[in-house]
Amino acid sequence: MTGTQHIRTYAMYLAYLFMVVIGLALPMAITDDFFNRVMVLTFFFIMFSTSWNLLAYSGQASLGHAAFLGIGGFASTILIINGASSIIGVLVGALASSLVGLFLGILCVRLKEWFLGLVTFGFAIIMAAIVNESSVFIESLNGLLGATGLSGNLDPHMLGGSLGIYSPNIVPRAHYYYLFFFAMVGTILASHVIIRSKIGFAFAAIRENQAEAGMMGVDITRYKLIAFMISTFMAGFAGALFAPYNYFINPEIFSIHNSFMPIIMTISGGIGTIGGPIIGALVINLVWEQMGLWGMSIDRLLILGFILVLEILFLPRGLMPLIGKLLNKVSGITSRDMPL
Repeated sequence: MTGTQHIRTYAMYLAYLFMVVIGLALPMAITDDFFNRVMVLTFFFIMFSTSWNLLAYSGQASLGHAAFLGIGGFASTILIINGASSIIGVLVGALASSLVGLFLGILCVRLKEWFLGLVTFGFAIIMAAIVNESSVFIESLNGLLGATGLSGNLDPHMLGGSLGIYSPNIVPRAHYYYLFFFAMVGTILASHVIIRSKIGFAFAAIRENQAEAGMMGVDITRYKLIAFMISTFMAGFAGALFAPYNYFINPEIFSIHNSFMPIIMTISGGIGTIGGPIIGALVINLVWEQMGLWGMSIDRLLILGFILVLEILFLPRGLMPLIGKLLNKVSGITSRDMPL
């Protein structure tokens, strides 16, 4: 890398730092509750989309990523209301999601791309069905919680209807913005470090040509499982934070909507890039919430689908290459110089 490229790379990182400063200052400048909610949801979707993107970066696909979102949310909520601390509950919830991801990955590691996607899609449906059988599910959990020394006093009927399980606050309500903001920044940094590391190079090699990666000495099975574990940990972590912010958690967290949103956001921003999930989640969530303000319901699903079709036709690589070209014109930074 030349001296000029170093300067341009440092300039990009300064731009990232500037965006972080803006993110920290926004609640002080704009105190509107709706704006705060939209930004928290945007941070959440950036985290969730980043987790899906990391799996896609390794050449794997998930059409049911909401399963791991829900596992993290349910596990953390149940632990916290039964006496675990908030930190332990969130971390164990994310770990539970990761372990389930490992188990599913072991079963499906030889499947390719969308065959794996169909398995994860079915798994999300199965998880929703299991949780909907509230009495059996809760009674089994009570036995498990009692065995681990927690109270195990969950009501067998608490999952009925749309109320779900009440999820207690893990921080004061006014602090959720910063909680999600720092969690998002940490998730993005973790994704950046992983993609730029030896593990990330192995992921990319598997994605580009699995046979050649194997010939080069890359342990295909091992790195696919690593990708699955990291991705599902991130998804579970996002779910563990989202449940208390949302006040409750119910089987709807396993919905098709929640599985498809990170896919749409990542493809819109630029699949396989660090900035893709960020740009995609920001744009799609702002458009989605604005259409909600206009009273749209089913209509916004149609519009979102139409936007996605246009992007695939005219911006098949997402918005990131377009942003790269704009930066190139403004500051002379080329796509090769961008740490994305």
